Amino acid sequence: MSNVDLKFNPTEDQTFELEGKGRYNFVRHKESVDALVAEGRYAEACEARYEAFQTLMEALPEDEAMPLRWEHANSRAAVSILYGSAVDHFRIGDVEMAMAQLEMLLDCDPEDHFEGVNLLALCYVATEEWEAFDDITIDLTEKSAEAVVARLWASFQRDGALDKSLLSLLKSRFKAFYAELTAAEHPDDEAFRRDISSERPSQAAEAREWWLLTEPLWSEFPKFIKAL
Repeated sequence: MSNVDLKFNPTEDQTFELEGKGRYNFVRHKESVDALVAEGRYAEACEARYEAFQTLMEALPEDEAMPLRWEHANSRAAVSILYGSAVDHFRIGDVEMAMAQLEMLLDCDPEDHFEGVNLLALCYVATEEWEAFDDITIDLTEKSAEAVVARLWASFQRDGALDKSLLSLLKSRFKAFYAELTAAEHPDDEAFRRDISSERPSQAAEAREWWLLTEPLWSEFPKFIKAL
């Protein structure tokens, strides 16, 4: 990179440390976004995060993946901004943008610290990108409720019926998620906020948080929820 404010330093583990000053200081970008969120200025936070994402996109080379070192503060902040912006777009139903950002996320963070592959799987099912979905199936483990739901929804969209073994797994191992998927109401109330912000959130609160994130998807594809 010729920009004096931006440098990618290679490391021994075949990742890069994104050294940045000025507009490429992603630690400062993240601090600004976090401050807006703390003040309840969510729309401004989303806009600031998207602007930081655009800066990151300009910084990354177009023709090759650039895995960033998680242990490096500025690199980690950049990855966090990328994931956060993908979530922002997913929340408003912009699946195409969220999908592109999540694909970029996996290039920058192959270890997938945010488990973005689960959200990406939902994007692929929504857009019927079945080849891409099949390519990431190996990463959709039975240890993750979100992954099980993604695979279950994929089976429903492809075959018109729920996979019985996956449905049984969801009901037995991830009862809170099944209960949330089939609940009549999903209140984002004070009790939930207190629970999810605690040191050890309950499974029910984690399931509610996931529902509130993915709700725009189920509003568009209600037949899956009805089938459950």
